[in-house]
Amino acid sequence: MKIILYIATSQDGFIADKNGSVDWLNSYNNIEGEDCGYAEFYNSIDIIVMGSHSYEQILGFGEWPYKEKDTYIFTKRNLKSDLSNVFFISKNPKVFIQDLNVTEPTQQIWLLGGTELIKSFDQHNLIDEVIITVVPTELGQGIKLELSYANFELTDQKVCKAGIIQKVMRRNNQRK
Repeated sequence: MKIILYIATSQDGFIADKNGSVDWLNSYNNIEGEDCGYAEFYNSIDIIVMGSHSYEQILGFGEWPYKEKDTYIFTKRNLKSDLSNVFFISKNPKVFIQDLNVTEPTQQIWLLGGTELIKSFDQHNLIDEVIITVVPTELGQGIKLELSYANFELTDQKVCKAGIIQKVMRRNNQRK
């Protein structure tokens, strides 16, 4: 099992603006002939995990984009979905991953966000790889990507169109 945090940030390290919006990413989403490896990454993953705020934000964009992937939403609230492959869970991430590893041991998991869930996965030492797509925009304030980089080493970096830089970091120690 491999857990990958795949996320976009501004140049100054924010994953959302001060209102929690990611609208600032829109002008970079449809650069002709360039997805900076997103399609390949998406096709490689089996499961998506995210927090409830990320889930609600994605629902606000229109049609659910992850219909063919099992998606687990971490929440303490009583949320519901009409989608057959969206599941709401309130477990601690470490327990969830242990349980999932028993039932589906070869899965590749996309940790989509948000910041609280990322912090929790990081605190439990569960993230194996980080792929950060840095967009050439400065927000000045907003929601920061709070991640301890001490256990990761940069293994790859590429420049995509429009000045976007993608960094790949892998855990340099074993998951506990």
